[in-house]
Amino acid sequence: MISRDARESIEWLFNKAIREHSVNAASDSCEIHPQASRDEAGSGSTADLVVLNISSYLFRIVALFEFEREGGMRSHLAGLAGLDERTLDETVLFDAYAEFVNMVCGAVNRGLSARFHAGMSTPFFLESACVDHVAILQPTGIIALTATINDTARFRLTLCVQVASNETLDFRLDRHEEQQVESSGELEFF
Repeated sequence: MISRDARESIEWLFNKAIREHSVNAASDSCEIHPQASRDEAGSGSTADLVVLNISSYLFRIVALFEFEREGGMRSHLAGLAGLDERTLDETVLFDAYAEFVNMVCGAVNRGLSARFHAGMSTPFFLESACVDHVAILQPTGIIALTATINDTARFRLTLCVQVASNETLDFRLDRHEEQQVESSGELEFF
């Protein structure tokens, strides 16, 4: 079982990490909204699916990132990587996807590691249709989000949270404490 606080904390960590790693400039915007169902997303036939696992002895989070091949995500990833979009062949594009997913999940893993011994896999790629079969994993909970960056770049994220048998995942992040930790290391002038 997963408590409401734990679910909200996991979702908050992913929202925070996506916002931190999706923007390149102060003028960039990143909107994240819940996705009620897979039907809202449409067919993922032209999407690239990148998967990464965050695991602890108590739980596992399977994070499935769906990047549409058309649209602004390709251009946005090129900008984040400091590359010219025209030079993004499939290998370089997949590396950019993997790096982005690694950065987001790494930030989430660091947030979870304050409470749990957690580790993560390396990003790997699956056929985009696999995301429609997450029920096979028998998750304790599913969180589905859509992120839009600068109104042009969009990706979907499906989080499958699996809790160990006969266990309850119940924790609550102190978001105020988390924000204070972020500000450490800044220079202060008097």
